[in-house]
Amino acid sequence: MPKWLEQAAKNDLEIIEDGQCQLCGSDTLHGITECVATAGKITHKISQEKGIEHMTIFLCVDAHALQHTQIHARWNNHFHLTRLHLILVDEIDWDYDLTTVLNEVLDDYKLEHPQEKIQEPDEAHRAKITVTDVDASHDEEEYIDLVWEWAEQVYASFADSHVIARRVAEQFKQRMLVDSNEA
Repeated sequence: MPKWLEQAAKNDLEIIEDGQCQLCGSDTLHGITECVATAGKITHKISQEKGIEHMTIFLCVDAHALQHTQIHARWNNHFHLTRLHLILVDEIDWDYDLTTVLNEVLDDYKLEHPQEKIQEPDEAHRAKITVTDVDASHDEEEYIDLVWEWAEQVYASFADSHVIARRVAEQFKQRMLVDSNEA
């Protein structure tokens, strides 16, 4: 059983395999299962090198995860919202090494805030762009532009939790400053 199905079961989410994705509203024929499958291949529309350079690899993962909070563990949502904040608001050029640092910061953070939860937007306020829109892009430029717009919409839809993302982002930047001073 895929991990996302296990997490959905833990969250008492009944999986609907027909029609639109029940969580993000993407235009699928086979519901959330198709949506997750599309997300699994979406980052391969451009080369990995270009995906890292344009940060689309990270933005796709974050946007899709946040549109599907019920199939991820609670602290994953903190991670993805904070990374979007760091990329979109703080304009940090993300790479895989920074992921490790953010995970370490979150490990410390959750000890101080054990009950905290990211509040997902209601249906009326969720992002309009979904993974199927991005998958329908016709060329690299359109893909990159759509991914960024998707990530921005998803981030904006979580306005009620921006204070949390900002708090974790500040701890991340402080850790990076300390680490660079020690180097």
